[in-house]
Amino acid sequence: MNEIEIIDPAARSAHLPQFTEKTFYLEEFYGKSLLFALIPPSGERLSELDSLVKTLRELRRNQTRCVLIASAGALPRLVKRLGRMLIAPPVTFNPATGLRTRPYPPDSAVAQIWQGLRAGSIVVAAATGDPDDLVIFAQELASRLRVFKLLMLERRGGLRDKEGEINSFVDLRRIRRALGLETDKLRRATIRAARRALLDGVASVNLTTPRGVYEELFSFLGSGTLLTEQRYANVRQISIDDFEEVEALIRRGQNEGFLLRRGDSEIASLLPSCFGYRVGDEHLAGICALLTEPYRRERAGEITALYTLTRFLGEGVATELLREVVAEARKRRLRYVFACTSEERAARFFARLRFGRARFRRVAPGKIAAAKWRGYEKARIARLAIFRCDLA
Repeated sequence: MNEIEIIDPAARSAHLPQFTEKTFYLEEFYGKSLLFALIPPSGERLSELDSLVKTLRELRRNQTRCVLIASAGALPRLVKRLGRMLIAPPVTFNPATGLRTRPYPPDSAVAQIWQGLRAGSIVVAAATGDPDDLVIFAQELASRLRVFKLLMLERRGGLRDKEGEINSFVDLRRIRRALGLETDKLRRATIRAARRALLDGVASVNLTTPRGVYEELFSFLGSGTLLTEQRYANVRQISIDDFEEVEALIRRGQNEGFLLRRGDSEIASLLPSCFGYRVGDEHLAGICALLTEPYRRERAGEITALYTLTRFLGEGVATELLREVVAEARKRRLRYVFACTSEERAARFFARLRFGRARFRRVAPGKIAAAKWRGYEKARIARLAIFRCDLA
């Protein structure tokens, strides 16, 4: 008994546990290297370091290597807040040293940072000069080290669109557009540096505020902008290594009240034919299953467990998932697929959905596989909107 739900961000509960989200990210960052750049005047207020210190504490426990670049002015406050977490003494670099030669930063700088990381999992370095110098040095160092992620912490936070809303994701093709909306010199230098880091092989860049860095790294909501080289997402059938993550997302959707409650065996039956919308090399943004085994005689498939995380709403995740699911249904030579929902918003979504000649039509219960209704109460069936998409 599976039904489709489309998530309404306004209806999300503020009391959901966050440990599952953090666990996903910590697993992703385990054994990796992250570089944080505190872009002045960020870090000059002691209070805005709280989120960063909390983040570094989690990463240190996780055996994630962290390099933190700050201005000379912010260094004393930063060292004070890190306290005993900082085992290796801070080092200071002059960004102008070796700037016109390659490799840059010079080998000596990289060696110093590595020695610090071997002593402890967190290294703090100060860059002298103006903020532009720090931005360039941090980007070049991230590129030289090929860190897994570069985090640029700036008080203005993520990139915004023309309406002033934060863009959750931006790829290289859209960075030029983002530059066109910025007039501040340092801000433009920061965006250009992010672009260069991506071109040099850094997997991803996050632009957020110091106060929002914990949420940006460890929650599905995010707080800033994730920048990647390629289009930030792709859809494909999940692997067995994804099963645990997908199970957790399904349970999250159930806890939020947007997915039908299922037992362990019911969830397990969805996983083999579940598709995931993955953001770059990072976590899943959405999932959707194509359930066919109960409807084998009719050569039909049910679209179910469609779920999108809050941060990805409005990014076309559900549409891209269904496009791939319909393509898979064709490969399986199904006659049709169907979806059921009790939610008006979801019904409007399916009514608009079209992939070439394939479109979803609202139908009566008798127009889909009878096996769907085994164990269903008639009163409940009457509340459903049922959509069928013929594939012949």
